[in-house]
Amino acid sequence: MALDTFVYTEAELLRADWLSIAGHELRTPLAVLKLQTQYLHRHLATQGLYDDVAILAKMEAQIQKLERLNGDLLNVSKIQAGRLEYVEGRVDLNQLLRESAGVMHQIHPTHTIVVRGAAPTGVLGDAGRLGQVFSNLLSNAIKYSPHADTVEVEIGSSAEAITISVRDHGIGIPQEQRERIFECFYRAIDASRQGFPGLGIGLYLVAEIIKQHGGTIRVESAMGQGSTFHVVLPLTR
Repeated sequence: MALDTFVYTEAELLRADWLSIAGHELRTPLAVLKLQTQYLHRHLATQGLYDDVAILAKMEAQIQKLERLNGDLLNVSKIQAGRLEYVEGRVDLNQLLRESAGVMHQIHPTHTIVVRGAAPTGVLGDAGRLGQVFSNLLSNAIKYSPHADTVEVEIGSSAEAITISVRDHGIGIPQEQRERIFECFYRAIDASRQGFPGLGIGLYLVAEIIKQHGGTIRVESAMGQGSTFHVVLPLTR
């Protein structure tokens, strides 16, 4: 897939190099932790120690989060160095969205993810990268709606594009910050003060991947009532 050409400052390139080095250094210890916890999970289960298995399952969920975060850091470094690769093919958005929703529900069983509608056809793009988009949007929707138990995904279409809307019932985003949330490392002040974890890179990655697919993303939000992110992907490019 052809990529847009960007001009980066020396500081941005240095930061990209640092993120790349840090991300690769974290890969090995994370892989070891994952293998050891999987081994312990099986060992404890065969001994019938199900209380310990439940504790270990929580550890595994945290390792999965670390793996996703590390993957995001590596992707940021590749974007800023102009090296993020795309593998183009026909993507079944219906299947991709339901798979993403299923994985997120396993990681966050506190929330039910409801998927409505269907795309009449696939889109041309990178299934892995688009999977990152929807996983990040769903993860954010769950994180920022701790007192709700439902996240809604709506699939709509027109003759030109398919629209995927991800809606939460959480804290919302202040009006003055809605344009900046797609900037790299930007975090809304209210979210930081309320103790929500994160580095401010998820939505930056989402916006960059969607842009490379010729699409757009926008957000609607009301404080205390939640947010809806609308992703529009063209059927032809």
